[in-house]
Amino acid sequence: MSGATSEQLAVRAASGDVMARRCFGELVERYHARLFNFLLRRVRSRHDAEDLTQETFVRAWNRIRSYNPTWRFSTWLFTIGSRLAITHHRRSRDPVGGNVVEGLSERAPSERRARGGIWALAAACLTPEQHEAIWLRYVEELAIAEIAMVMNKSQVAVRVCLFRARQALAERLPAPDQQDVDAAPRVAAALAGGM
Repeated sequence: MSGATSEQLAVRAASGDVMARRCFGELVERYHARLFNFLLRRVRSRHDAEDLTQETFVRAWNRIRSYNPTWRFSTWLFTIGSRLAITHHRRSRDPVGGNVVEGLSERAPSERRARGGIWALAAACLTPEQHEAIWLRYVEELAIAEIAMVMNKSQVAVRVCLFRARQALAERLPAPDQQDVDAAPRVAAALAGGM
């Protein structure tokens, strides 16, 4: 089962046969950390991110028969999570705030620290929409069409959002030397490095 793609597992889970629960369990194992990190960036509360992660998987299980295998499973799952986070924000009367919680990923601490600087900069200077688009593109490695689906926007709007986000980050990154006029390649390199 571990050799199957996520899409194959989702189709098998939707079939309702005796292996359905096991297939879905494998999907939960594959996506739990990624989904949690994504939601944590959205809600900035470890407790809320855990609740939303669990709720996302419950909704995914309840709606697995509606999954369309022409889309990547991760896109479908992150769309559910994104919409739950939006609903959470609407229900919450407290402003989104606080610091990013430690332990955002299961990567080594030194790797988290090295990449944390650009994510802290992104959180400080980007709009929530730009931050989400950058995260989906460079961390989750979703295609533009998939990001558009998750964010419920057109592909053109996503491209514009990504462009503006990269531009805002490039303007705020310190230049390595005085001759560095265009910081956009540094941002792209930092983002491609898994920021």
